[in-house]
Amino acid sequence: MFGHRAAPGLVLMLATLVWGVSFVVTRAAVQSAPPLVFVGLRFATAALFVAAATRPALQRLSRTELTAGLVIGAAMFGGYGLQAMGMGLGISSGRAAFISALYVPMVPLLQMAILRRRPAASVWLGLALACAGMMLMSGPIGAQADGQPQAGLPEALILGGAFCIAAEIILISLFATRVDPRRLAVVECAILALSCLGVHAVSGQAWPAPSPGWIISGVALGLGSAGLQIAVNWAQRSVPPARATLIYTMEPVWACLFGLLAGERMGWQAVAGGALILASLLVSRGTGAEASPLMREEEPQHLG
Repeated sequence: MFGHRAAPGLVLMLATLVWGVSFVVTRAAVQSAPPLVFVGLRFATAALFVAAATRPALQRLSRTELTAGLVIGAAMFGGYGLQAMGMGLGISSGRAAFISALYVPMVPLLQMAILRRRPAASVWLGLALACAGMMLMSGPIGAQADGQPQAGLPEALILGGAFCIAAEIILISLFATRVDPRRLAVVECAILALSCLGVHAVSGQAWPAPSPGWIISGVALGLGSAGLQIAVNWAQRSVPPARATLIYTMEPVWACLFGLLAGERMGWQAVAGGALILASLLVSRGTGAEASPLMREEEPQHLG
């Protein structure tokens, strides 16, 4: 039904579904475990799983892959760490997803600053629709959500995480064509896990008592993250950053749907916002994302 050219986009779409579920799971887990410990467990599991599954390939780890894993892992630490810390302060999973998705308008700005390539006009239109959709889903300025004020420390932490996620997308695109996605995933996840556990250790906070609830959740998300990190690294070899970002706008839509199943409410504004986000994906189909980025002036040029 779908050709091989559609496969990378479908992989990224599947990733957004799993990430949407992870918001609900993470919000529940960080109520009983320190956020950095939970994220550390999740990605330590991912690193060990990928390493075990691709052990022969790890012997050919290159300096470029190690460097890429270090910088991308650092960006992931900022993204996942700040996001989990914000959710640990009680913000709802759906609201956290909407604020996290503000990395969408950040990516084109970083793309112009770092890759020095201007996105196509249709990408900007798609981004505008996506941003309008996320504003509707988030609710009016100054509104309350699940008893939490719209502006505050949780939101600031998650917004900082959104910037780190935008940087991660750009960095993956910079290195994607020069690295093996399996080896890169091992380094990325290991750096993220070590950073989270290390920061928690030096913070002086107590280590949580083992509990089946948050441990099972962390291991389950880790196993899912293992496969997804490889898949995302592979898919972004042929999907330009702006196009990937538009696909990623489905993440808050999935989070909203799964939040409904978990008891969160969604009004007409959220429904309208989801429709605008879906419209943004349809608009982006005209960007020529199927073509090689090396052949298009308006798309980022991969190095190597």
